[in-house]
Amino acid sequence: MNIKDKKMLALIGLTITAFITMLLICGAGVYGYAIAGQFNNVMQVGMIFTLESVARCAMIPIAGKLGDKAGRKKLFLSALALYIVSYAVGAFSTNFWMFVIARMVSGFSWGLFITNIFVLVADVFGRDKAPKFTGYVQSFSTAALIAGAPFAGIVCSVNWRLEFYITLPVLAAAFVLCAIGLPDVPKFSAGKPMDTGGALCTLVFVVPFSLAMSWGSVYGWTSAIIIALFGAAVIGIAGLVLFERRAKEPIFPGRLLKNKFYVSIFIINFFYSVANAAANYVPTFVQYFLDFNSYIAGTIALPGFLIAIVLTILFGHHAANTGRYKGITMAWVFATVAAGIIFLFLDGGAPVIALIILIAGITPLAAVNGAQQIVPYTYPMKVLKSEELATGMAFMSFGGTFGNTFANGICGALMTTPDGILRVFMVPVFAGSVMLLFALLFKDIKQGETV
Repeated sequence: MNIKDKKMLALIGLTITAFITMLLICGAGVYGYAIAGQFNNVMQVGMIFTLESVARCAMIPIAGKLGDKAGRKKLFLSALALYIVSYAVGAFSTNFWMFVIARMVSGFSWGLFITNIFVLVADVFGRDKAPKFTGYVQSFSTAALIAGAPFAGIVCSVNWRLEFYITLPVLAAAFVLCAIGLPDVPKFSAGKPMDTGGALCTLVFVVPFSLAMSWGSVYGWTSAIIIALFGAAVIGIAGLVLFERRAKEPIFPGRLLKNKFYVSIFIINFFYSVANAAANYVPTFVQYFLDFNSYIAGTIALPGFLIAIVLTILFGHHAANTGRYKGITMAWVFATVAAGIIFLFLDGGAPVIALIILIAGITPLAAVNGAQQIVPYTYPMKVLKSEELATGMAFMSFGGTFGNTFANGICGALMTTPDGILRVFMVPVFAGSVMLLFALLFKDIKQGETV
């Protein structure tokens, strides 16, 4: 088999992996309730979502350094194998908590391999061409955002286990394709000590903080359990700062923060995730406050996501051909700010008018997922050194995931206030304003320029 054929097998395998794993994540809202209903645990259904999300968030920042130490291909295949096995266990679950734990393990494994997908694309095609092929991979991820819930709804009408009987063999085929097509890349951190203290402190910080942000509006922000979780998170971040200053190969290398253009994209990515959290409340607002049916609620963001699929490919080609990100970044930011401003006009007035405003706001907010799928995951390829790339990509991906976790807590707190859901729709304009500030500080650098 020649090199070109191996590259194509690797691309197909990585694309299938990105699509199926996102399909499973986005369908959880449907099959999760079906599972909880079968096992009579509907009141605890939130654990299906919370623990898996926390596990993903906890492992992403560690994945880059592990990939450098163990080998990117080896870590990717090992984590993907664990992902498949964990969901296979979940598919044959005999009780609610068996599935919850299996899905939490899948979250740990997903966090380990997902950011390595983008680094592996660069390993296969080179940094110059990687943005174009990343665009193809990410466009399928965006398609999964659209297809996840409807697909789960169809299979769950028969049996929720079909969700996994269908998808897991496809993932297994992707594993084989990747095993054949992916190149073996040298281990950048081979022989160097692992930052074990930093890794443990990352878990001590991320896990309690994520749980606190998820459960704060449930148990009360001043309850003993939430205060204890925040206390543990403070201890974790204090320990992280201490260990990272002394580590020879830190999980969060400080030199990345000296690159002001990388930091600008990191902060823009973080606050877009904060702004985008408001989209999670659109279906609820449409059904329970405007009294439209579930079909309208489920399709209101569809035009924006369809645009996002096209933009992901176009932005990927643009980045690969020109090496320029300023225009994409400004479009990303202005669309987010525009969506936030439009949402400010929501009130308790006529339902039809409110629906039109929602469509006008959610369309640009969803469409610029096309920029969010390209800029954070390909710009580091341009500005970071080879030995920094995996760590830099993991840190960038962590920013987006952590932003979503942070936003869930903020939005949950706002929902407990009078007219809380309208306050949630004010979040994008504030987050977008911060994005705009850092977008103005960002600039494209010339090929080969050091920063």
